[in-house]
Amino acid sequence: MMKWMLSICALLFLVTGCQSQHEEKQVMKEDPAVHVMQQAQSEMKQQGFLKYKVQGSSVYIESTLQDFHLEPTRLKKDEKAGYFTVYVDGKRAGNEYTAAFVVKHLSKGKHKMTVVLNSRHPEYRQKRETWDVFVT
Repeated sequence: MMKWMLSICALLFLVTGCQSQHEEKQVMKEDPAVHVMQQAQSEMKQQGFLKYKVQGSSVYIESTLQDFHLEPTRLKKDEKAGYFTVYVDGKRAGNEYTAAFVVKHLSKGKHKMTVVLNSRHPEYRQKRETWDVFVT
């Protein structure tokens, strides 16, 4: 009887050990970019209609606008749609058409970030946020 119980315990131990190794392999297959964005979201600072986080020489930015569509096409006045124009130290860095984006390769030091929402809709016209970031 005792040998039978020890055999069952040993079998359960082996099965449990194999299962935990299998789970670790599944975690390793995750996309590293997803992990970085999840980490960035958890530590983001609010700046008006945007959230942002400085990580290394990059600034992760996310829009908090509700019921607003981002698109590059010509916009009608009644559409809640538009796109972002990003400026770093007063110089245009480009347009962004997604709710979350990254400004990369900033030099060390203080930078003034400005994000302008380009929309013809009266509720969203002339919306902009400006803040300072420090890259170390």
